[in-house]
Amino acid sequence: MKIRQIHFPTVSAFMHALGRDDVRHPLIEVIHLDDLADCSSFGNTRYTFGFYCVVYKDARCGTVRYGRNEYDYDNGTLLFFAPDHDVELGTLEQSYQGVMLIFSPALMQGLSMSPYTFFGYSVNEALHVSERERQQLHDILGNIETELERGIDRHTRQLMAQNVALILNYCVRFYDRQFITREPVDSQLMQRFTVLLDDYFARGLAARQGVPTVRYFADALNLSANYFGDLVKAQTGNSPQQLIQQHLIAQARHRLTTTTDTVSQIAYALGFEYPQYFSRLFKKQTGQTPQEFRKIG
Repeated sequence: MKIRQIHFPTVSAFMHALGRDDVRHPLIEVIHLDDLADCSSFGNTRYTFGFYCVVYKDARCGTVRYGRNEYDYDNGTLLFFAPDHDVELGTLEQSYQGVMLIFSPALMQGLSMSPYTFFGYSVNEALHVSERERQQLHDILGNIETELERGIDRHTRQLMAQNVALILNYCVRFYDRQFITREPVDSQLMQRFTVLLDDYFARGLAARQGVPTVRYFADALNLSANYFGDLVKAQTGNSPQQLIQQHLIAQARHRLTTTTDTVSQIAYALGFEYPQYFSRLFKKQTGQTPQEFRKIG
């Protein structure tokens, strides 16, 4: 079946497509999925949005594809979609239970979205919430709906943005809890990351492909770069980039003390295009230049 492609640039455009001409606010809306006449008509379509979208489902919802990954959407699950990312829906049933919060980047102007890395997660990295957590989010959504019903005044935008930020901050907390409860699985992923990191240098890939990137390992583990970064941070307290650099410096120290290779040769072997970049990183990490380290060692 051919997949349609539809772009909704604004909250208002999306609401009009749902048959809602009474747009309560041009920058934010709460949609109850059970109010939609026929959800099945939205299936087998690839969407992009000019706004953020947070979806909570109370029951199974078929398949959703976000980027390259597909997810079988179960109950008690939250998904987060960033503007201008492909969201592909498979075949849908006529009705569902759940809530969708959509809001424009303009609503959050002045508030940083950088802490909310889950907007860059894949759908197979969705947030699964407990009943208590669901109720907390439901209460805040209720505050937003109260504001929507009240009408727009000079306080509306700030109050809306604060409530959206509160929801997102709770989701950061809930993801932290999910990382803890998934620790056995995540520990296995960390072990695989360590093996991949060792293997990258052992096979000489650095010399051929350059210094390894966070995305390289995230792709190898079938994770989004954002989720991988947050997982590693939760497990180790360090970012993947920090761990890669630590491993790289360990490799450099070994070569400086056990070989007669020049600093330039070592830099190229470790994937650096320019030896001065290697020397700069080495001094930043160790407090010594490679030459100084070799003399002392």
